[in-house]
Amino acid sequence: MYRLERKQLLEVPKIIVWSVFGFQAGFLNAFGFLAFGSFVSHVTGVGTQIGMAVGSNSLWYELELLGFPFSFIFGAFVSGLFTSVRLERGLKPQYTQVLFIIPLGLLVMFLLGSRGVFGTFGEGLLVWHDFVLMYFLSFICGIQNGCIAVLTGGQIRTTHLTGLSTDIGTDLSRVLFGKLNKTENQLTKKINYSRLATFFSFTLGSVFSVIETKRLQFEALWIPLFTSLILAVAMMQIRRKLYRVFSN
Repeated sequence: MYRLERKQLLEVPKIIVWSVFGFQAGFLNAFGFLAFGSFVSHVTGVGTQIGMAVGSNSLWYELELLGFPFSFIFGAFVSGLFTSVRLERGLKPQYTQVLFIIPLGLLVMFLLGSRGVFGTFGEGLLVWHDFVLMYFLSFICGIQNGCIAVLTGGQIRTTHLTGLSTDIGTDLSRVLFGKLNKTENQLTKKINYSRLATFFSFTLGSVFSVIETKRLQFEALWIPLFTSLILAVAMMQIRRKLYRVFSN
């Protein structure tokens, strides 16, 4: 209830929405790397950094890095309070409300960064404000990933490419060598097209991030701020149609 079915999430307008979410995540991920040498839209790379810090006995740095996965998890936790928790309580999930946290947070980061609160752009993880920015960007990505995962029943992921690439490969094997009926074959192909669109949009977001961040530094956050507002409005339309279906 109040989740998109497989056919619904493969409609062209929704595929565009997932792609823009991927673009936004790719932009923020590259921005984080350029700002302080660490990715923010997934925890794999930072998990490796934590292990390296342990191996080199960098205890304080290790503890600071641990805040990153906790920030991502906390973002998904907050998203869950608005979505999956309400679903389990028989209430309507608040997809739009939780997504509006993203532009609000990015606006704050944009204003603080443009006024020099975060220090010198690209200085790496040196002082407390660098970690604050990294934690907050990770928190935002956790919200985005958690919200879309609940809305699509875990079929669409927009902040990282590992699961996406795995799903593309496994479903491709089903299409080529499985015994799918005609309907299932078409749906499986379409969802892989959707995943590929998200994959390339994530990469495109990273490209734009490198170009704009080198030019504007912290002020480049206006781009994901803009896309997040567009996406929140788009989600209002998706939510309205979804609620109408289940109300009839």
